Formats: sequence, structure tokens, C-alpha cells
Amino acid sequence: MNRLVCILTAGKGTRMGPYASYLNKATLPIKKKAIISHIIEKFPKKTEFIIGLGFLGDQVRDYLEIAHADIRFHFIKIDKYEGRGSGPGYSLLQCKDKLKNPFYFVSCDTLWSNKIDLNAQNNWMGTAQVSTKDTQNYCNFKIDAGRIVSIKDKQKVDPLTHEAFVGLCFVKDTDIFFQGLENPSLKTGEVQVSDGIQALIDRSTVEARHIDWIDVGDEDKYKREVSKYENYDFSKSNEVLYILNKRVVKFFAEKSFAEKRVRKASLNPSVFPHIDKYINNFFSYPFIAGKTLYQSSTFPTFHKLLTWLDKKLWKKVASVDRQAFQAICKKFYYDKTLERLDLYYRKYSYVDAKTTINGIKTPKTRELLKQIPWNSMYEGIPSFIHGDLQFDNILYNHQKDSFVLLDWRQDFGGVVEYGDMYYDLAKMWGGIILNYDLIKLNLLKYEEENDGIYFDFAQRHLTKNYLQILEAFIKKKDLSVHKVKMLVGLIYLNMSPLHHSPFDKMLYSLGRQVLFSTLQDHGENK
Repeated sequence: MNRLVCILTAGKGTRMGPYASYLNKATLPIKKKAIISHIIEKFPKKTEFIIGLGFLGDQVRDYLEIAHADIRFHFIKIDKYEGRGSGPGYSLLQCKDKLKNPFYFVSCDTLWSNKIDLNAQNNWMGTAQVSTKDTQNYCNFKIDAGRIVSIKDKQKVDPLTHEAFVGLCFVKDTDIFFQGLENPSLKTGEVQVSDGIQALIDRSTVEARHIDWIDVGDEDKYKREVSKYENYDFSKSNEVLYILNKRVVKFFAEKSFAEKRVRKASLNPSVFPHIDKYINNFFSYPFIAGKTLYQSSTFPTFHKLLTWLDKKLWKKVASVDRQAFQAICKKFYYDKTLERLDLYYRKYSYVDAKTTINGIKTPKTRELLKQIPWNSMYEGIPSFIHGDLQFDNILYNHQKDSFVLLDWRQDFGGVVEYGDMYYDLAKMWGGIILNYDLIKLNLLKYEEENDGIYFDFAQRHLTKNYLQILEAFIKKKDLSVHKVKMLVGLIYLNMSPLHHSPFDKMLYSLGRQVLFSTLQDHGENK
């Protein structure tokens, strides 16, 4: 008989703060794997999993089917996953028909580092010590000679005499357990697992097993665990990257983003990974060996890349109506910039004002925007583009001498088939100045003082050299370097509200600084 494991993912995860607005708690990433994947990998391959679905249940199902195609899942829809009478005990009762044999139960926010006994002969509960102030948040057990003798659920207790239930257990006597759940006493308005455990204590043997518990059940605990593996939270609030089982899985909160990215990849398969799985908000492709250009670039490699991009990526589109394309560029450059600035201002209740940035008096942002020659900015070059062409999104395989482009933008002003080549050039220029791999190492500084704003960030020694190579390429193509630099400033401003502090504030100030210096330089060279 295969082992049975029940994982409940039905709850809304309100303690996860803003994360819960677009992700089910079970699919939150840690070390580029969803929490639920970390749990699944603790059990043998032939284990069968019963998954309770509720809040964002389709998301959980889609993730598991695309990330763990070789695992057998039984999905149970929980008809009540919020409000009075809901709770883990109620969800377990909904899964009862699939849990007639002994099973393991795991909360979807419970991780652990030690090995557990998968050949147990008795019921057991995973336990760990918590601080006195935290005991009232948990189900607490009194333990005598390795056995659980009583429960105090959601009550303050002495941690010297009690240990907390970690959300991991083995239920051998399933009939007794479910009989206890069928006549529950609500705690904090919910049906808890404790009534089933109490029945086991009264009528059977329940052992206590020490668990090296990693609790990721609320926003602070989750962030603390993530910070062990990431120096800086560079994540976006509308997409997630997972890497597991030699595959890359991408999730987008906006379903249309996934559909457009899949469609765009099919239009130019010679530059993108081959997407072989696509379900609603998810798509995936086999992991590709190689290093990002931040890790592997040399001057010859960069020259080779620009030649490859010019041949393979930037394919001109001749049949585009000029006025229609100008309108698309206006929507993407001007309208979107105003929308993103509004997001930033609302995020910090910010009032646009003149500011001293790194010792230079800088005009208001709206004054800088007025000085931009917008009509010339809308005169783009319609071609197939990547849309986020910085070195972190370019893989180079030295052995094969080949490039692959990752994490492409889904559209340009709503259009999937083409965009403005200038935008790709500006993204690349901006990514050479601001090395995003170094930002992920938290190698930046931002301070607000009475006399202005000061920021700094790590750069590579050869930054100027790479910019000179790119500038020479732009001029050889008879394109405007000034226009590229102007777009770089706009790109930083557009990025600012999408990231976390202090990177978002640094981006906003850097965008203003780049625009101001570029406008001044252009004025002096007219």
C-alpha cells in the first residue's frame, strides 16, 4: 500500500499579508520551490497525496500538475474554507473518504529539517518548543514519557511542561480520529484538528515526536526563512519563478500574461526556451544549462551577442502603420510612465518636488517630463523584441557557444508581435549601469537626509567599456544614443513602484538623475 499524505491548502492565508492577495500560501516560493514542493519532497516518490483545495484552489492544482507531473494527487474541493465552522478539522472531514487508511497530515505552512519515521506503528504528533508568548497561537501538548497525555488548544501554557503541535502528524487509528472531528468544539470560531487528536489520546496511544520545525505560517516568519537564501527580495508582486525537477516553472497573477508569453515564444523559437507545458497562469520548460551574461560576459562574447541579437531577435516589421505605431509608443512610454509614477506617489504619499540627489539639485519629475522631446520618442523602430533585455535574462553556454533569452516581456503597449527596438537597447544599457545580480546581493545604499538624497550601488569595473561597445553598435545602426539614454531614465522611473524598499526609492531617484543629466547633455550639445 502506498503511503498517504494529506496537505490542506484551503485557507485564505490572511496572516501572509500582501502575498495572500495573489498566491495561495502553499505556492509561496522558498529557494525557488513552492512550500508545498518542499513538503512533497520529504516523502518517497510513490506516495499518494490528498490535497484539500479552497482559496485559489485552481492555482494549487495547476502548480502541482505542472511541477510534479509524476506524482499521484487526489484533489478535494473544500466547500467552506473561511468563516465560522471552517478550519483544518472541517477540511480534514471533507477529505475523509480518501483517508480510510493510516495517513500523514501536514499543514501547508509546516517545514522541517530532520528525518521523520515513515514506518511508525503508533499515532504520533510532531512537537516543538515555542516561547511563552507564542503558546496561545498553537495547539499545545503535555507529554509524559514520550506520550501525549493532554491538550490545551490556543491557550497560554508553560513551555517547560508543554510543546506545540507543529502541523505534522501520523494518524494510524483513522476511525477514532474522524469520530473525534465529527463532534467538534469550535476554537476561535473554527473546527481545529485538536478534537481528533483528543479522541486518539482518550482511546489509543499517541506518541510525541520532536521536529526541527520551520514555521512559515505568517508574513514575518516566511520573510525570515526566505532571507536565509536571498540577500534582497527582488521578487515582483505579479509573477513567481520556480526551479525544480530540472524544470523552470513561471507563474503570472494575470492569466493573459502567461498566454501572451507563450504565444510570443512561439513566434521566434530560435531565441527562447521551448515551452512544453502551459496551464492557465503557469508555463514551464526544461532547465537550460548556461550562465547569465553577468556571470560570463567578455568583450568578444558581448560583440557576438549584439551580432546574434541583430540577426535572430530584432527582425524588422515593415507593414506597420506609422501613426498606429506612434500611438502604441505613446501609450507605452508616456501613458504608462504617468501610471507608474502615480503608483509610486500613492505608495509613499509622495509629493513631487525639487530634490538634491547625490549633491546635484534636480528639478521636479514633472518638469523633467515636460522637457522630453516626446514626438521623437514615439518614432520607434517596429521589430520583434525581447522587452527586458538585461544581462540577467541572457544565458550563454560557453561549450555550445550559444545564447538563450529568458523572462521576455509579454507585450509592448498591448501588442505581442512587435515593439520598439529602442526599448530593448535601453533595457540593455540600463542593465549594464545597474547590475541587477549585484542588487540581489543587496549591494546598494540609499539614505534620505535633511540636505537631500544619497544613493550608491555596486558596479563592475568594466561598465564603461561595455557601454562604449553598445554605443558604437547603436551608432553603427544609425540610431540615437541620446534617445536610448532618455529611455533608460524612464525605465528606472517605471520600475520603481514595482519593487521593495529601498531599491524602489533608489530607482526613482536614479531615473530622475539620468533624465536630468541626459537632458542637460543634449542641451549643451545642440
